[in-house]
Amino acid sequence: MTKALWLFPCLLPLAACGTKESGSDQGNLRSDMPLRTAKYFMENQGELAETDAVCTTWKASQRPPASWPAVVVNNCNNVDTAKTLLRNKADTDRLRKEAGI
Repeated sequence: MTKALWLFPCLLPLAACGTKESGSDQGNLRSDMPLRTAKYFMENQGELAETDAVCTTWKASQRPPASWPAVVVNNCNNVDTAKTLLRNKADTDRLRKEAGI
């Protein structure tokens, strides 16, 4: 009897996780993309914005990153790298312009 009393409170949190009928974002998670480099994303900023939107969807999902497809992980890392490089280049150009170089 004691085991039955402890089993119910332990299973209750698992039941709250959701069912198959609950809204799932599986349909919105895309992984049908070719692997791209940070250099490619710097040269093709339209593709950078599109892939960044896909990465944002993956990041918003509650799936652990270890379960993401490798192409998504690599592309998201390359998008973040390209955005950082573009931001650094813009900052450097702005500072050079201010310094008159």
